[in-house]
Amino acid sequence: MTSPSFSPPQGRSCRPRSRSTSPTRKLAGLLVTVTTTALGMMSLAGSAQAAGPDTSPANVVSPIAANVASASTSLLSAAVVEDYWTPQRMSSARPADTKFTAQGANGTVATTATGGKPVTVAAAAGTLPATTEALRASVTRPYTNRPDRLNGKVFFSSGGTNYVCSGTVVDSNNKDMIDTAGHCVSDGAGHFYSNWVFVPGFSSNATGCTSAAGCYPYGKWAARRLTTTSEWHYHGNLKQDLGYAVLKTLNGQHIVTYLGGQGSIFNQSRAQTWNAFGYPQVAPFNGYDQKVSISGRFGDDNPTAGAGPLTISIASNLTGGSSGGGWLIRQSATTGLGYVNGHNSYRYTSGPAANSNRMYGPYYGDEALSLFNSTKML
Repeated sequence: MTSPSFSPPQGRSCRPRSRSTSPTRKLAGLLVTVTTTALGMMSLAGSAQAAGPDTSPANVVSPIAANVASASTSLLSAAVVEDYWTPQRMSSARPADTKFTAQGANGTVATTATGGKPVTVAAAAGTLPATTEALRASVTRPYTNRPDRLNGKVFFSSGGTNYVCSGTVVDSNNKDMIDTAGHCVSDGAGHFYSNWVFVPGFSSNATGCTSAAGCYPYGKWAARRLTTTSEWHYHGNLKQDLGYAVLKTLNGQHIVTYLGGQGSIFNQSRAQTWNAFGYPQVAPFNGYDQKVSISGRFGDDNPTAGAGPLTISIASNLTGGSSGGGWLIRQSATTGLGYVNGHNSYRYTSGPAANSNRMYGPYYGDEALSLFNSTKML
């Protein structure tokens, strides 16, 4: 088993602590190197100048529970961070160049969950009225109904460049949480990101991100806290590529109270049908359109060394920028609400496991539950 070979975003030179040997495997007598890519962090032409180095305690990690890393975000006011993200900067932000080398286990374990007690966190409707629509294979504008308005685009800065991911509003005690991938809050080498904002219902304008109404129909929500697992934050372990952001209020409103929030569910069977949402930005997509892939489980994978349950593979053609987009189960056609039970994390882009129609995400077991419980009261 090999550990990830991590190339941090431009401007970072640190690497995660290695546990393993050479990133190769023996297969049928051949020496094979397999490359995976974290989907929020794939390369795309274009860049933007960041707001400058963050000299606040944003990257001071403060453990709040076992195997949980957390950091307060920039001391800059929410207004300053929100003003930074203009339509032009949003349009030019890109998935970062983050590459992993890993081997695939190709579905070698049972379909049952790994022994943890099932836990369900209910969804919340929010105070803003919303229409809903039947479950479907495509997402149509405007993104004002549920579940569409609870999906959004994540923007952050690292090393002088602006980047994008996806995320989902989830209900919690603090009414402020966004579910996303670990690599959308931290570089896997001990550094949290800065200028972190979440934009629900991004680009409800058919012409793309050219106006406030299109780019941020429900506003730009700045983070006040970022959390991930220690396994991801320090070691780049894709099996625990889990992350949450805790948002500041906007105009005195908590995002869940205003828009609503999906539920979360942990330690379920691996045999599910997921609605996997996200904002893919790498061709053939443009990053302006919200997409969904509907799929059952195709198998399990062991992408990196380190602790954690095997990841899950589904059928999906979503590309870079979709990382962190929620995998929903038990979604109601009446309310549009369901339960986040995974998210887009990585795909294989070369080697025998390469498949443009396969997506991988972490299993929501005790590790994800522990991170959720540690974050929900912040």
